[in-house]
Amino acid sequence: MKHLTLSILLVLFAFQVNAQKSKKGRKSAAKTTTQKSANTPEIIYENAEIKFDSLSHDFKDVLEGMDAIHVFTFYNIGKEPLVLSDARPSCSCTVSDYTKEPIMPGKSGMINVKYATHGRMGAFTKSVTVTSNSTLLKIVTLTISGNVIAAPQEVH
Repeated sequence: MKHLTLSILLVLFAFQVNAQKSKKGRKSAAKTTTQKSANTPEIIYENAEIKFDSLSHDFKDVLEGMDAIHVFTFYNIGKEPLVLSDARPSCSCTVSDYTKEPIMPGKSGMINVKYATHGRMGAFTKSVTVTSNSTLLKIVTLTISGNVIAAPQEVH
């Protein structure tokens, strides 16, 4: 009889845990508003959410042979850890590296983008496609642009 009672309690407990997980899943992009200051409410999302300082960067003129490097900063404005699964450049002339560990709520991470200018004179526009577990923005495209100009020649 004790085993039957214990089994029933375990089944009821498992059912309750499942019901709570299911209810949480239905709130997937739910948000709450807290007061940041007297005039500006800050939105905090229930799940992991990504927010960038900027989605693009213009290098203007870059000397040929010098790598064009920019660091994009992003924040987790949600309540769950944010995980980037990829930061894929549009071509082999662009390299990206990114924060691999989970970004806790309220914390920031970085995506380092480098464009190799050697032998690539003229205007350029390249992109990096970022994939994460963010609920609203699972895929974000970052863009870099500029113009590669000839480096001054040394006089002997």
